[in-house]
Amino acid sequence: MHRNFSSSFRIWHWLQALAMFGLFITVVLRESVMHKSQIGSIVKTKLAEIGTVITDEQAVVIGKAVRSPMWDWHIYLGITVAVLLVWRIALVIKNGFGFDDNPHMQKVYKLYKAVYLLLATMSLSGLTLYWKLAGSAKDTVETVHMYLGWSLFAFIAVHIIGVVLAEKSDQSGLVSRMINGAE
Repeated sequence: MHRNFSSSFRIWHWLQALAMFGLFITVVLRESVMHKSQIGSIVKTKLAEIGTVITDEQAVVIGKAVRSPMWDWHIYLGITVAVLLVWRIALVIKNGFGFDDNPHMQKVYKLYKAVYLLLATMSLSGLTLYWKLAGSAKDTVETVHMYLGWSLFAFIAVHIIGVVLAEKSDQSGLVSRMINGAE
């Protein structure tokens, strides 16, 4: 028995996928080529070539300023994920998960419920950081937020592997149904 996906679910799924991909890109960039020290080092070197000397601390401040617009996107996408989570919860309340009589899908739904809880916790920790509500716990909240984010990215990898395996099993046409609602 194949599950058909409603247009509202498909729109939610692909918006969530785009938002999560964008979040992943901003994190990877922030931790690699757009790291404040990396940018600061480039700025310091280039300024020295034209005769202007700055301290390492000043270089880091410039590095943070250069990557700030990219980090704004992380915030916008994070807020988008939170809003989409509320939408998804409303869809589940209205329509359920679907195929609730299928024992295999019951296991899958438990995983998705855990993912939604993870998304909710990550969204709350991100909003706590954004609104500066963490106080002295800021470093702890940032660490939790980071680990939750990497956990979600790991889930996405597992999700994609699961979709590939499902396509090769009795669930062929899953991707087509997720794109256009029918095989």
